[in-house]
Amino acid sequence: MAEQMEQLVADERGLCVLVVDDNADAADSLCTLLRLWGYEAHVAYNGTTGLEVASAVLPDCMFLDIGLPGIDGYDLARRLRAHPALNRAKLVALSAYSDRERSRAAGFDQHLVKPADPREVEALLKMMAEVLKVATETQKLAEQSVRMAQETKNLLGEAREEMKELKGELREVKGELREVKGIIAKEHPQDGS
Repeated sequence: MAEQMEQLVADERGLCVLVVDDNADAADSLCTLLRLWGYEAHVAYNGTTGLEVASAVLPDCMFLDIGLPGIDGYDLARRLRAHPALNRAKLVALSAYSDRERSRAAGFDQHLVKPADPREVEALLKMMAEVLKVATETQKLAEQSVRMAQETKNLLGEAREEMKELKGELREVKGELREVKGIIAKEHPQDGS
């Protein structure tokens, strides 16, 4: 029952989050907190697995530790930004390192220093969920506009065809009218000519 309720809240928010941190306790704790808040949360404990999980679940937001073994957080961020299906995800550096400029250069949208205040994490996710909601609504409106434009184009094409048919019929009526006038003129010649 609790899982169903969490899923309903996650569906309502529509935000999928991936946490990548080699400190399993920190990663698991953050994932638990995210799930309690109603988000769909996934975890990976190194950069390579993080890239694989991200490719599989296509998260909206990712919290990445910088000091990961192998592929560090900076390199992972650059790879995610280069990935066509993942390059729009919001990236949050969550690290004891506080080099915000380097984080931005690697492609991070936000940088939180460990240990991050849970209220700050929650506020950030709420903002991202709202941005996602607006983006989704904007996408729907854009798709609706494209459909309406296509329908308008189709209706204009149909109207042009009907106008051509009407013009043809009008030419026929004009021809018939000329014939009738000719017949009348023959049957009732005007006097005084």
